[in-house]
Parts: sequence; C-alpha cells; structure tokens
Amino acid sequence: MKLSFFSRFKRHFVIFLAVVGPGLITAVADNDAGGVATYTVAAATYGMASQYFVILTTILLAITQEIGARIAIVTGKGLGDLIREHYGARIAVGLFFLYFIVNQGVVLQNVSGLKAAIQVFDQSWKLPPWLPWQLLLLIFCCLLVLMVIKLNYKNLQRIFLVTIIFYGSYVFSAFLAHPNWGQAARESLVYPRLVQLTDLKYWFALIAVLGTTVTAWGQFFINSYVADKGLKPEQLKEARAEVYFGALVTNFLSWMIAVAVTYTLFIHHQAVTDGLTAALAIKPLAGALSSALFATGLFAASCLGLTIVPLATAYVFTEFFGYERTLNANFAQGRTFYVFFIIQIAFGLIVTLFPKVNLFGLTLMADYLNGAMLPVIFYFLIRFSEDTAIMGQYVSRGFSKWFLRVSAVMITVAVLVTFVGKFVL
Repeated sequence: MKLSFFSRFKRHFVIFLAVVGPGLITAVADNDAGGVATYTVAAATYGMASQYFVILTTILLAITQEIGARIAIVTGKGLGDLIREHYGARIAVGLFFLYFIVNQGVVLQNVSGLKAAIQVFDQSWKLPPWLPWQLLLLIFCCLLVLMVIKLNYKNLQRIFLVTIIFYGSYVFSAFLAHPNWGQAARESLVYPRLVQLTDLKYWFALIAVLGTTVTAWGQFFINSYVADKGLKPEQLKEARAEVYFGALVTNFLSWMIAVAVTYTLFIHHQAVTDGLTAALAIKPLAGALSSALFATGLFAASCLGLTIVPLATAYVFTEFFGYERTLNANFAQGRTFYVFFIIQIAFGLIVTLFPKVNLFGLTLMADYLNGAMLPVIFYFLIRFSEDTAIMGQYVSRGFSKWFLRVSAVMITVAVLVTFVGKFVL
C-alpha cells in the first residue's frame, strides 16, 4: 500500500529530526568568532561587496559538507582515518602539522572573541572590580572544557543547537542598522559598484571570507562528527537535507552580519580591526541595543567555535595516530582525545591573557590560510568520494563531482594571484 504524501513527509521529517545536528552545527560553527571578525573587517572595508561570493559559497559549502557526511555514513570512518589508511603515516603527519597550525590560529581567534565580548559587556554594564575580564575568560574556558569532558555526544549536541539560536542577534542587529536592502542585494548578489574590482586586496578579502565559511577544519569535523553519531546509509537522504539546510542558515547569518556592519561602519568610513572596536563603534551609529546584540552574537560564536574547532583538531589527531576518539567515551577511555582538546584551549588562553595581544589583527590572514588549504582537502574528498571500492553505489556523480573539481582549480588560482598581489607586488 502506497503511503500518502503527508505520511511520507511525516516519516522523512521524523528521520530528519533524528539526524539533525552535524550539518547545521558544523556549518554555523564556521561563523565562529574568527568568522565574525573576518565578515566584520571585510564588510567595514568593502561593504556588501565582501559577500559577492555568497551564492557560490553556499553551494560549495553544501556540496563539500554533503560529500564529507556521505563518506562518513558509508564508511563509518573519519577523513583522518581514511587518509592514514590509504596514504600512509608520512602524509598524515605532514597534513596534520599544517592543519594544526591553521586550526590553532582559529582557536586563538575564538578565545580573543570571547575576551572581546566580555569586555563589551563590561563597558556596557560595568562589572564589579573583583570580577575582571581575565577571571571571567578563565571561568568560561574552564566551563567549556568541563562540558565537553562530562557530557556525552547527545547532550553536547543539544547545547550546540541551543547556542545557534543566539546567532539570531545578528539578524536583529542588521535590521536596527536600517539598511538599503536593494543596494545590499545588488552589491552582494549582482555586481559590486562601490569597490575597485582590480584591487587585489579586495580579492584577498574575498578568499578570507570564503576560507572562514568553507573551512578546512569544517571538512574534517563534519566527517568525524557524523561517524561519531553513527548515522547509517538509509538515513542519507535526510542527512543530505540537513547539510543543505545548514549551508543556507550559515550564509544567511554571514550576510546579515555584513548588512549590520555595512550600514553602520562602512557607510561612515569607520575601519575596525577587532570584535571589541566593532561592537563599540556600532553603538553610536545604531544604538546601544544593536551594540549589545552584536556582542551577544560574538559571545555565542566564540563559545561554539572554542568548542568545535579544538574538537575538530582532536578528532583528526586521534584518527591520524590511531587513538580512541568519541564524545561518548569518559576521560579515562578517551584520555588522548580530551587532553589534546584541553591543550589547544589552554594555549589560546595563555596567549590571550596578555592584554596587548590583538589576535583579531591576524584574522584575515588566518582565514586566508584556511581558504588556501581547501584545495588540499578537496583532493582527498574527490579521491575518496569517487572510489567505488570505498563508496560502492554512493560514489559522487553529476553536478557535485564537477563543481568540486572546478572550485578546487579556481580557489588555487585565486590564492596564487592574491598572494602575489598582497606579498610580492
């Protein structure tokens, strides 16, 4: 007996709710504190033209995340496991070294973002003298570590999903900026008229925006996170829908961040270099509420990124070197996994506690390196997803197969051109 449309929809929706998490969390976590900083600096400098690749970026994020999730669902393994098994320890160690350097830069961005959010709250509501930002930063970092160690996969995922709700503050902040929606759409979706397209620094910024949206760590994380969740091939259709939904949500949020910044800082020619000055600079232009909302979003983004990014590195480390890796293990069972997670946050905390360190000043460079690393990650995604011995009937076909190849070539060319333009010319 054939099911009615409503019955089929209900069944797929129930499965969708069961698989929801990896795609949405990974995609939105790409908009971590470093991502917010990159969108902010780029939009303050180039306005909505900084979002010129937003449609292509959404498609690329959806396709790459879907491929990563599909590989994990079919094989039950993380991308690090597959690279070690098929390419050997030497390639694995070299790739991990590069991956760790890039990720540690992102961790530093997130600790710095948390610091900036706390300082905005301090300046707005005057925290008591016995509660300095250094102590609050230490407390929040310790709470994040305890949360990851003590909670299992299911409970952690619930917290991650709740945290995403606070990103809605950027949507309200954008509306409070009273933007010209038609102009915003034309500059970002049709043709940018307010920037000089021959300026290689502009294209450098676009690569950085791409690199903070389609991240190297995100490609590894969704693969490991899906494998840890234990999804099965029969859930693939719903998992794919969840990944696509996550890509739409994250790029909608990045676009709204750019709107909030463009119609406050960009139109008033106020350049910023970090999250703290951005949130404070918005206050006299769009009001105290907009500034508070921007800081709230930065706080949520920092907490999510400061959890997800070190987890992504810990996943890859344990996969490359054959250790236990699962959020369902206790500390004794997954000691290496959790210790490596803690080390990254501790290092970022130590550096950030020095008051004169401005980590957001390096934000475009860190995310540019993320973008530059993407073709390397794409190579492995292409090789594994098109290998019938690994994927069987689930190999990549059609549009996604060729779009990923073309994107890898275009990003490589863009990285080389912008590198020459920024550091050689």
